[in-house]
Amino acid sequence: MKDLSVKELAQRLSCAIDWPREFVGIRFLFSEEEFNNATAVELKKPIYFCQMVRAATRGNAVKAAAEAHRCPAAIRCLGIIEPGEFHRSGCRAFGNQLYHDLNTAKYSRDRQTLCDHKAYGVMVKPLTQFDETEPPPQVIQIITNPYHAMRVIQGYTYFYGIYPNFKMSGLQAICSESTAYPYMSNEINVSMLCGGTRMFAKWDDSEVDVSIPYSKFPLTVEGTLRTMNLEDPDCKKAVARAKLKKNGMEDEFPLDDGFNYCKLSQNLRRD
Repeated sequence: MKDLSVKELAQRLSCAIDWPREFVGIRFLFSEEEFNNATAVELKKPIYFCQMVRAATRGNAVKAAAEAHRCPAAIRCLGIIEPGEFHRSGCRAFGNQLYHDLNTAKYSRDRQTLCDHKAYGVMVKPLTQFDETEPPPQVIQIITNPYHAMRVIQGYTYFYGIYPNFKMSGLQAICSESTAYPYMSNEINVSMLCGGTRMFAKWDDSEVDVSIPYSKFPLTVEGTLRTMNLEDPDCKKAVARAKLKKNGMEDEFPLDDGFNYCKLSQNLRRD
């Protein structure tokens, strides 16, 4: 497979994932100079990190240093500030009544993923707005419905096989589960989102988040496209076929009506 730009990868994936949100790229910015050079609108008024991600799904490119983050939990996860003892001990989570006792809170906090670097800030923007001259994002987030989440996971599995260590708790979804974990593990993850982000970013009840480290994004895109003919029903193939044709990709990924995994499996040997 030839090397493709971030924009090209986003364009290809959009042929398979028909959902009215942009795919989001997140890049950590490790110095003031890197922050100043990042091509995005600098936020001056503090907002939640998950609101930045939502803004990017709607076509907005933003960057935020520590003072522009409203949520201290998020900037701990992103490695912009270091967690204090109150957090590490589990006392904060237990005090917020997230766990039934301190032991469980401590156990959970020890297993929550936080970035172990020191970042100056973060940039969040649609993949379609990443220029070829700038570094790619480190983490991709795809906010979509369970069907399309399934398809992205199938695309990942096509090349990388079954991933056994999805991490989710329904807590700190966009910052820890969907940014810090894929970045630190270099693996895919799925988040059911959390109460905080569903309130502040106003995601639809039907939406979930699939996150992928950029190092594994190109083959995940390729795998998602290669499995369309086998996995998608005819109604979804019709939408994909129109998008493939618009992007000059219909010959690369031909789609056959009346053919899919369910029908194929009926003719397979039972042993």
